[in-house]
Amino acid sequence: MSWINDPVNSPKYYTDSHPGMECIELTADTTFCLGNCCKYLWRYHSKGRPLEDLEKARWYLCYVIDHDEKIAWTRQQHAVLDTLANDPAIPDAEAHTWAKLRQGFPYSALACLDRLIEHERNQQ
Repeated sequence: MSWINDPVNSPKYYTDSHPGMECIELTADTTFCLGNCCKYLWRYHSKGRPLEDLEKARWYLCYVIDHDEKIAWTRQQHAVLDTLANDPAIPDAEAHTWAKLRQGFPYSALACLDRLIEHERNQQ
């Protein structure tokens, strides 16, 4: 797959966020709401509306929690989540959110996401 900006097949806000990976590698085998949570968290710093994307990620994660959706990852998804959770270039609250999602702890992921949202609000 090409990493050149292709707004249909490979948008920059998905490829620039975490170079060498595409969001679909993480979201393809998830539930709709968990996938959307990951999508908005993945791209929040690349699309120009970080707080809005983080709040959307939170909304979808709350849906996952409220509907007791199972969080199960494939081996490939674990590898992507491990990379995200351990990337020193990623803010701590974001890395912790990825780590808690990987562990299947949505309430802990929500607490980390709330810290990330608060951090982003303070940046504005």
